[in-house]
Amino acid sequence: MRLNSAVAGASVVLVSLLFVPGAFAQHVVEVRGADTKYRFADWNYTGPTGGVVDVFYVGVPGSNELNVGAGWAFRKGAFVVTPLAYAVAGKEDGQLGVKLALLVAADRDGWKLAAFLADYIPAAGDVESYVVLDTLDLTRAIGKRWELGVQAGFFKTGDAWNQQIGPLVKFNDRLGAWAASYRFGPDNEFRVGRILVLPSTR
Repeated sequence: MRLNSAVAGASVVLVSLLFVPGAFAQHVVEVRGADTKYRFADWNYTGPTGGVVDVFYVGVPGSNELNVGAGWAFRKGAFVVTPLAYAVAGKEDGQLGVKLALLVAADRDGWKLAAFLADYIPAAGDVESYVVLDTLDLTRAIGKRWELGVQAGFFKTGDAWNQQIGPLVKFNDRLGAWAASYRFGPDNEFRVGRILVLPSTR
């Protein structure tokens, strides 16, 4: 087992020991796009006892992935940590594999954090293993609707890195939030997104 896979596995165990489920239930739909032709669409359901189902598509030039996964959300104070496991299938290069991931969210005293870190482990095809942070958002509430902050991310395969970081602005409304960022790195990227939070019966 590779080192980063072992770390991800240990994180899942540690989180399971430290956190207890909270009573919440919701559907979240998110779409993103960028001038680099990055595209993302996600549907996430968190049940009232913390069970999570997550299905997302992510595409960049030369790669189109479908990820179907599940996990468990654990709440501790202002933090929600969700370990997830996905089956991954790609359109190109016969890609099949699994992805171990951690989704972290926090909201306290006007500060908000959201991060998704994942480790892809190939099972078939020519797509190599990779680690991705997409994304890490840290924002501060400005008034009732606006958030300002920073967005960071990276994609690492072998010795190749693509790190990005830049300013982020969010506008919250009754349905969710709009987001726009400009990320600087080897490939500068202007990104926009929309999040919809849908009520769920408990």
